[in-house]
Amino acid sequence: MSEAVRFLHALAHALATLSLYSPGHPATRRAMEQALEALQLLLAIDERPVFLFLGAAPVFSGRALHELRDWPWGRRLADAGVHRIEFDSLLTPDGIAELLHQLTTRMSGSRGDAVVDVPTIPGVQYGGVAVFEETVESGDADASALAQGSREFRLNLDDELEAMRFVLAEARRGVLARAEAGAIVRILDMLLDEHQFPQAAHGSAPYSVVHAINTALLTMAAATATGLDRADRQSLGVAALLHDIGMAQLPLGLADKESLELAERVLIESHAERGGRMLLEGGAAMALPAAVAYEHHLRPDGTGYPVGRLRTTPHWASRMVGAASAFIALRSPRPFRSPWSTERALSLLEEGSGTVFDADIAHLLTVVVRPT
Repeated sequence: MSEAVRFLHALAHALATLSLYSPGHPATRRAMEQALEALQLLLAIDERPVFLFLGAAPVFSGRALHELRDWPWGRRLADAGVHRIEFDSLLTPDGIAELLHQLTTRMSGSRGDAVVDVPTIPGVQYGGVAVFEETVESGDADASALAQGSREFRLNLDDELEAMRFVLAEARRGVLARAEAGAIVRILDMLLDEHQFPQAAHGSAPYSVVHAINTALLTMAAATATGLDRADRQSLGVAALLHDIGMAQLPLGLADKESLELAERVLIESHAERGGRMLLEGGAAMALPAAVAYEHHLRPDGTGYPVGRLRTTPHWASRMVGAASAFIALRSPRPFRSPWSTERALSLLEEGSGTVFDADIAHLLTVVVRPT
C-alpha cells in the first residue's frame, strides 16, 4: 500500500469517527493522531502532496489511485465542493483537527460560506480546482490581441499538465491511462463553468502536453456554445484530449522538425492510425475517442489522411477536434516559428472553411474565440 493510499484511508477513518463521536472523544483523538502520522510519512517522500477528488478514483501527483476507485469518500468530498487538498509540513495536530471539522461540516450539508471565507489552516489548502491566471507581459507577441478583447487568457494548470505528461508517458509504453484522462477532462469542464475560453499556459511543459489540454478546452468550449450536455461534453473532451495520442509512439522530436523527409512525413501521418488502434483496444467506451484519433486529419474536400478505400464523412466530433487542434497548433510557439496571433489563426480557419475545415465548425470556433 502506498503512503498516499495509507493516508487517505486514515483520513476517511478520522472523518467517519468524527461523525460518530465528539472531537474530544478518545476514539476521535486517536483517529486524528493516526491521520497526522500517516500524513507525516507521506510528507517524508513528497514535501507538497496534492490530492484531487473528482467523483472517481482520487488523483495523486497526476495519477489515479486505482486501489481507491470505489472509495466513497472521494465522491462525498467532491459533492461538498472539495475537489483539491494540498498539504505541507506546517500542518499541526490542531490543524488536522480543524481540517477534519471543516470537511465534516461541509459534507454534512452545512457548508456555510465559500472556501475562501473559512478560517485559514497552516499547512493545508483545500477547495475547488485551483486556477491562477497568468499575467501577460507587455512584451508578449499576442499582448495586443488580448488587449483588444480576445476571449483567450492563460491559466496555470500545472497539476493537469503533469497528469497529461503521465498519460502520454503511459501511451509510449502502449498503456492507455483512461482514469487520468477522465480526471483531467472533469477538471477542465469545471473551468468552463466559470470561463468561456481558458487556455493552459505553456511554461516549460512539452508542446504535446499543452496542445492536448488546450485542444480539449477549446473543443469543450465550442460544445458548450452548442448546448451539448455535460456528459456528452466530457466524452467529447476525452476524445479531444487523446486525439494525438498516437504521436506518443513516434520518435521524440520528430514533430518539432521544420521540414520532413518523405519517410518522416509518412511516419508522422501514421499517428492517426496508431492512436485509433490504441484507443479501440480500450473497449466500447473509447469508441468516440478512437474515431476522432483516426479521423481528425480528414478534410471535407476528401483530402487529408489516412486515406481509406471507402470514402466516408468523418464523425462531427472528428471535424470539431480537427479544427480546434489546428487553431491551437497555430497559436502555439514551435521551435521553427513564433505563435500566430489570434486573428491570423482565425483567418486561416475562415479561408479553409468548407474545404480544409467543416464550414459550420469553423464559424462556431470563430464565435467562441472572438468577442461579440
